Amino acid sequence: MVEPWDDFRRFEEMMNRMFDQFRGRPGRRLMLPSGERGGAVVPAEYREPFIDVIETDKEVIATAEMPGLEKQDIKLNVSEDRLEISAETKHEEKKEEKGYVYRERRSGSYYRTISLPSPVDTDKSKASYKNGVLEIKMPKTEVKKKTPLKIE
Repeated sequence: MVEPWDDFRRFEEMMNRMFDQFRGRPGRRLMLPSGERGGAVVPAEYREPFIDVIETDKEVIATAEMPGLEKQDIKLNVSEDRLEISAETKHEEKKEEKGYVYRERRSGSYYRTISLPSPVDTDKSKASYKNGVLEIKMPKTEVKKKTPLKIE
């Protein structure tokens, strides 16, 4: 079944790729049933978490919806201009009682990489996870002043 938000999610991914290419940064490509489409190959069964990015005067704040995970399942990589979020979880439950056996297995994987609007200080960045919401606060690095250079 196609979810109503799938079209918006595909549109958002297309726009992210377009801006990444415009900025000269190769974007992430999904693996399609017909094969690969260049760039980093990510299996199509990974879910992309919805992410809000807010830029203030002092920091960039990213908030991602990632329900059903434990914080130890989440891996973050922050570089000066990119944020990469990945997570995998597996859960198995089994109950045996007289007359029946109940077994449930669940697994899920998330992956998303985004370009940040400003350079950030990776050493001072902090992340928290509560009630299925991941929040990453990344302080901006100071923009160095332009220095005029005389031609000799």
